[in-house]
Amino acid sequence: MERGVYFDGWYKHNHCYHPSLPIRSMQMLEDLERYHATVLAWAGLGGGSISLPYLAHEAFGPVDPRMQIYGYMNDSEFVAECTRRGIRLFGIVFEVQGWEYPAVFDGQGRLIRMNKRAEEQEDHAWYGLREFSRDEYPEAFPTGLRDWYPDGIRDEDGNPVEDLWEECCIRDRFGNPIHAQWVEVKGHEETCYQMCRNNPVWRGYLKKIMELQIDAGVPGIQLDECELPMTAISSGGCFCKSCMKQFTGYLRERRAEGKLGAEWDGIDLDTFHYGEYLKEHGCTYPEGAPFYRDYWEFQVRQVRKYFGELADHARRYALEKYGRKLEISGNFYNMQPAYYPISDKVDIVITEMEHTLFRQPYYYRYCAGFVPGKPVIIAENPYGGIIPRLLELLDRGKGYDLYRIFLLEASVYGCNMSVPYGGWMGNTIKDSFWAPRELTAGVQDFLAEHEECFPRTRSRGAAVLYSYGSYYWRDSNKGSGANGMQDAYGTLLDATAAEWLDPDLKPVPFWDIIRAMSDINAQYDVVMMPDGDFRADDFTAEQLEGYPLVIVPDCRILTENQRNILLAYARNGGRVLVAGRLAEGTDLAEELRRTGNASFVSLEGGKEAYVPRFMEAFGRAFAPVSPLECRTEKIGAQRYDRDGKTWVHLLNYRYDEQADRVLPAERVELELRDVDAGKLRILAPAGDPLPDCDVSREGETVKVVLRNAGLYTVLAFG
Repeated sequence: MERGVYFDGWYKHNHCYHPSLPIRSMQMLEDLERYHATVLAWAGLGGGSISLPYLAHEAFGPVDPRMQIYGYMNDSEFVAECTRRGIRLFGIVFEVQGWEYPAVFDGQGRLIRMNKRAEEQEDHAWYGLREFSRDEYPEAFPTGLRDWYPDGIRDEDGNPVEDLWEECCIRDRFGNPIHAQWVEVKGHEETCYQMCRNNPVWRGYLKKIMELQIDAGVPGIQLDECELPMTAISSGGCFCKSCMKQFTGYLRERRAEGKLGAEWDGIDLDTFHYGEYLKEHGCTYPEGAPFYRDYWEFQVRQVRKYFGELADHARRYALEKYGRKLEISGNFYNMQPAYYPISDKVDIVITEMEHTLFRQPYYYRYCAGFVPGKPVIIAENPYGGIIPRLLELLDRGKGYDLYRIFLLEASVYGCNMSVPYGGWMGNTIKDSFWAPRELTAGVQDFLAEHEECFPRTRSRGAAVLYSYGSYYWRDSNKGSGANGMQDAYGTLLDATAAEWLDPDLKPVPFWDIIRAMSDINAQYDVVMMPDGDFRADDFTAEQLEGYPLVIVPDCRILTENQRNILLAYARNGGRVLVAGRLAEGTDLAEELRRTGNASFVSLEGGKEAYVPRFMEAFGRAFAPVSPLECRTEKIGAQRYDRDGKTWVHLLNYRYDEQADRVLPAERVELELRDVDAGKLRILAPAGDPLPDCDVSREGETVKVVLRNAGLYTVLAFG
């Protein structure tokens, strides 16, 4: 399993200044080894969105002797030290960020102050993408514009680009540049525009960033904001010249293929400009905008096209120049549907959560199923969750058990929570996320020493199908943030304060069902089904093999291939539980009924009515074959099997706020099938007491009773 570290390394009690990460040191290497790190995310070489000369300085520039005394080094040296220790540092490409910083220069154009100290001087100048592309300060760094663009920067028509910042920025429909407000530190002069990857000039610049990172020795590259320019949709973008030109060309292709709806009748696509159309008709955007879905789907296709172009370029460059393979990842933010079409382009999935909570097994199970067979590393998010309060508790010497749950839960359910190492705390909180070293090391020691307990094998429970064609639009445009449903699921404490709630409870059947199943510790895997359009349909019958039950939640769109596989599964004796619609316009439901192996649940009456109906039907269908039963309140349970061995992970959520600790579970009752009860080991992190355990057998069922189970217990059978 991977053990990731969220390696921003921002300074304690200071702002997190994107995009240039703090200089790295030997002490950091000691910490990484102590944490058994294998992958570093958001880890270094981020300054390319200031300028290429700045990035070259990060990579290869000299380090002041005063800093060398304390073991500091440039990024290429740090990459080499990580690689020597078997730690893979992923260079971070902040794709959507384009920066301008306050700067002060001497009479020869040499940079002497930047950002925080520079803005104290009233008549300061600026340094960033604009000045680099104009070659205004060729003496600021050892390299300048002509070292990277001997003939200057030119656009796709061959015209000179005099201002890279203005040329490539994302714009609203009125032509205004859109800021990356989430990274601009409040109260400071620094300025960051969102940049558009659809512009070939910006893609060319990103390729140079990646080449420089590869020259610096990185074994992998992480493309942050890898869904751009969709990043800007909620801020009113993107209506830059590249997006408008490409969207109109896309529409012409769709019309020629007969794939445009009737609402496009009468629209002259020879002159159509989406931004001008919205202004002319006084439309809002994106809410209520005409043709918005067409535009959104166009951008999803552009994401796949240009993310793939960058990934292919980087891999080819590393192979041709250095003869080595390069890993590619991206920030699959909250595993939103826009990332699914590019999931086959990455080697490892790194996702920043939208809302970080203390109990969300359904989210981790979804992440584990999003790209089966590939590691998933999770990073927390300071907004909309528990991280600010958790950091406050840790700073006061409290919340240690909550932090351990935070680190462990993802591993229990098939992912890896990255260790926050100076993690980002947003642009308003003047702090970064550092946790107590020995507390973190204790969790990491357990994960590293007992890696065999996390085989990441297929569950012996149910398969829950996620039909991309049925859900991508609902999941992308309904139910998150303020539009979401709020309830107390996911809260660990018995409080009702909004900070402990989950604002991302999407009111759609797939999410309702997997949350309800997680509530009773039902064993299941999420199985993704491509739509055959945004992503090729590579769904196979082997993906359902071994599951005693397949759950089909409101999958109104299925490909012919998927319908045939599901029907064959039922005809061969597999149980199918359908909730809501199924392959509309086909006779699949009737064919499944004729097999005698399918059950159907209506979605009438809303969530409060259909979830209990579904769970009742699920119990009837699943109880006879359930591989694990654990109904003890506030205990999470997950089973893994491999090579005749079984591991049952138990996570105790009984946190008492007054005592500031997880209280032992006095009695935990488990029922299992197909385990070797004669060979049982009980494991817990160092320093945690082992629970008392009684094991008995009744026919095919092994019953286990644990007394005084602590925060985390693993039962290893066989």
